[in-house]
Amino acid sequence: MRAYLAAGGAAAALLMAGPGFAQIAPLPETSRAEAQSNALNNSLTTQSQNRSAVQQNQFETNSLRSQSSVQPVTPSYTGPSVVPQRR
Repeated sequence: MRAYLAAGGAAAALLMAGPGFAQIAPLPETSRAEAQSNALNNSLTTQSQNRSAVQQNQFETNSLRSQSSVQPVTPSYTGPSVVPQRR
């Protein structure tokens, strides 16, 4: 039990030490080549997402077209049917 208390006390002391204890070196600035590479990757990602959206839209449109061509079209009746009289 005392080992847990000692470990907890040590952890609390480290947390209370503040930001000075856990400082890290700043990251280096992005080079021009890395910035161009990042921009190119972002552009390719955007194009891929747009292409996927267009393909999904085309798929759904074609699906709706095939459904409408398969369903039988029932004629719309505008009035009573005319039956010729027998003589």
